[in-house]
Amino acid sequence: MDRRETVACDHPASPRRGYHLERMRSLSLAATFATIILATLHAACTTASKATPAEQAPGLGEVMVQVGRRFEVAGRAAAANRFELAAFEAAELGELFENDVPRASLPKEGPTAQIPTMAKAFLESIPPELTRAAASKDRAAFAAAFQHAATMCNACHVSAAKGFIQVPSAPGQSVPMLDPLPPPSEADR
Repeated sequence: MDRRETVACDHPASPRRGYHLERMRSLSLAATFATIILATLHAACTTASKATPAEQAPGLGEVMVQVGRRFEVAGRAAAANRFELAAFEAAELGELFENDVPRASLPKEGPTAQIPTMAKAFLESIPPELTRAAASKDRAAFAAAFQHAATMCNACHVSAAKGFIQVPSAPGQSVPMLDPLPPPSEADR
């Protein structure tokens, strides 16, 4: 802008008097809003990046869905004499119990203090047992290992007040068990 325009704008008779002042106020207001938005976004990103590992970790229920799926596939594979797949799924179970279960957030309801100890016992015994049974290509050996695993799963579920989540003891069934139960009696309603 040249000097004449500035003088003309400041002149009391000028139709553009105050134009520059209003424009500066508008720009200042826009800059203030932009600063607030950027500060809010920065705070949100900083808060998210400073979240504790427990807040970032999946819940134990989410991990158990994966465990159930791997266990079911291992059992179905062994029942179909697909022992290589059964061994693969047993190894994946081991990885879940080694990596994901320990960092998963525990349920907020029911007793949970025993879960880490029971999960560690499962990790140390069940995946190796299932892997050995799959490597033997012996359906009876795999069925025995599978039953042992199901017993440990169900014991943990009962201890955590989740006994309604039942793992079948025979390979080839859905996990969790979804077989129909008898209808509730009048006294149970």
